[in-house]
Amino acid sequence: MFTKQKILPSAERIRALCPLDDKLNKLKLQFDEQLKNNFVKHNKLTVICGPCSADSSAPMQEYLRRLGNEQKNFENLLIVARIYTTKPHSNGQGYQGTCFHESIFDCVDLEQGIIRARRIMIDCLKTGLSVADELLYPELYPYFCDLVSYWFIGARSSEDALHRAFASGLDVCCGIKNGTDGDILKAIDSVYAVANPCVFPFDGCQIVTNGSKYSHLVLRGGKLGDKFVPNLFTENTKFAKDYLKRLGLNDFVMVDLSHANSSKIALNQIDNAKLVAANTDVNGVMMESYIDCGTDDNAYGVSKTDDCLSICDTLTAFRILNEGFSNRK
Repeated sequence: MFTKQKILPSAERIRALCPLDDKLNKLKLQFDEQLKNNFVKHNKLTVICGPCSADSSAPMQEYLRRLGNEQKNFENLLIVARIYTTKPHSNGQGYQGTCFHESIFDCVDLEQGIIRARRIMIDCLKTGLSVADELLYPELYPYFCDLVSYWFIGARSSEDALHRAFASGLDVCCGIKNGTDGDILKAIDSVYAVANPCVFPFDGCQIVTNGSKYSHLVLRGGKLGDKFVPNLFTENTKFAKDYLKRLGLNDFVMVDLSHANSSKIALNQIDNAKLVAANTDVNGVMMESYIDCGTDDNAYGVSKTDDCLSICDTLTAFRILNEGFSNRK
């Protein structure tokens, strides 16, 4: 049974309630072009960094401010703030993300959650960082498309027809993760699908896309039974890059230092940074990071979902990546 609880305001209405001013709009568009240019030329290592899922405004503002203040110290890194506003789970249970704002009556209020998420993203742009988010619910895209410079299709969505079709219409960078089983060939199939034109039904309309010029592969490891299977090793990245080239796709390869590649242990991301830092087949990385390490449902600046690196450990990883990329030249 489906029950309509309330009608959401239009994206135009939400944007009017929580607007992006002209100065920040111009900055956001500059970020789009900077990231797309780096996607093609690989002048810097793209680094997507932030908590597993965004939560409260105050700790997010502090984290983003501290991250923004550090970016000038890493000339070889192009740092993008990970602000995931909705959160998938393998079993569907757990913290759903800041968009799923709960009122004082413990009822989800998507309207207020979307507004809160927009404000966090606007605060991010003010720090001089661009914004990345996961496209978990395509219906939410219009509420954030004026703010997000980097979209991701997650491991549980990348083989889904609607997510592939929708991503094929994006005109900013878009990372396509391998599925939870870690299969690289299936993930490359998804990149191929997103890179090509598509016709599909959405929101009561027939939609046609041109294919995404800036879609790319993200290797995040996999899990077979109870065993984590990383896929960030040199043989994995070389295989992926060669196969992408064979299909005529852009060979930009991003490695997720966390998730199955880290066995979901945050500190393993530092070892993974050492592993990929000088690998010329790696053009970008993802990291899970917050103010403090660990997980806690209620602690300030601690992840509600996956274990994250602390700011201090994040900077250690940045130094490793920055030096490693420098040594490639």
